[in-house]
Amino acid sequence: MKTMSVAILIGDRCPASGIFAVVDTLIAANYSYRKVSGEKKDLFSFCLIGKETEYKAYNGFMISQVVPYQQVERPDILIVPGMFEATVQEKRLAEALVALEDYLKLIQDWHKQGTIIVGACSGNFCLAASGIALNRALTAHWIMEHLAIKLFPEQSFDVNQLMLDHGDVISVGGASAVAQMVLYLVERFFGRELALLTGRLMLIEPAQDLQTPFSMFLPNRQHDDPYVNQLQDLLEQNFQTLESLPDIMAEVSLSERQLTRRFKQATGETPIAYLQRLRIEFVRRGLENSNKQVNSLIWESGYEDVSSFRRLFKKTLGITMTEYRQRYGGISRQVAH
Repeated sequence: MKTMSVAILIGDRCPASGIFAVVDTLIAANYSYRKVSGEKKDLFSFCLIGKETEYKAYNGFMISQVVPYQQVERPDILIVPGMFEATVQEKRLAEALVALEDYLKLIQDWHKQGTIIVGACSGNFCLAASGIALNRALTAHWIMEHLAIKLFPEQSFDVNQLMLDHGDVISVGGASAVAQMVLYLVERFFGRELALLTGRLMLIEPAQDLQTPFSMFLPNRQHDDPYVNQLQDLLEQNFQTLESLPDIMAEVSLSERQLTRRFKQATGETPIAYLQRLRIEFVRRGLENSNKQVNSLIWESGYEDVSSFRRLFKKTLGITMTEYRQRYGGISRQVAH
């Protein structure tokens, strides 16, 4: 069985937790294989690569033992973890991508030569900037969706997905999913039994299909359109009692058509979709923090058609309301205590 070489790309303000989760899970996979097979060889060889020999992660800790990438042979797999925090602002992200031009060229070159490229969290922005995934969807941390669409209009993003595998390019959502990504690599190249054994050793469940249950609706206010801001205020203050969307839109001094167009442009959502997301967020918080009946929460949100809302909830978050409460009910109260 061939040992696969893995290089993990490191940069300033990268997430240390994601990098070491990859390393630890690779080590666990090697250990599991040796125990099962009785052989002394490893499934994976790996190294950290970068321009420098050490970097400061965004949590302030130093990451050392980094090998200059010019000294490394082309690996079978290149993992591009987050290169900046998921909450990065647009200006900082644009500056970071310019500073990473050498890395983008490296990604392009190694991809052309046959290396499998794996992007995780904000590392997917490097994949998008390199152009290796055009006409194919990437995922990313859900909080970066608006920024991804704005900076890379020609690149398709589906942040609902936790992982997307295109064969030569693999895209993973949040940084905490990288351990599940390694389990997926183990399964893809060495079989499911070994992946499950590694997961049991590390107490890691195999990857879910969706990261939508973890996402929150964070209304985009990073625009300077006063008419859109006015409608956002009206919707957020009145969504529980709102009976007619056209009536409340009429309170803004623009035609409904103009306002809808500007609202979509500024927020990425139509007014009706924005209203639905507000109501979904209200209900999910009720599922997390209260024991109220599901139908009561739906009615309190301002939605009258219970069956329709249940379908909308599942379509948006990927799981039913009952499943959501079973998985996340009481989570805020647990944190508070």
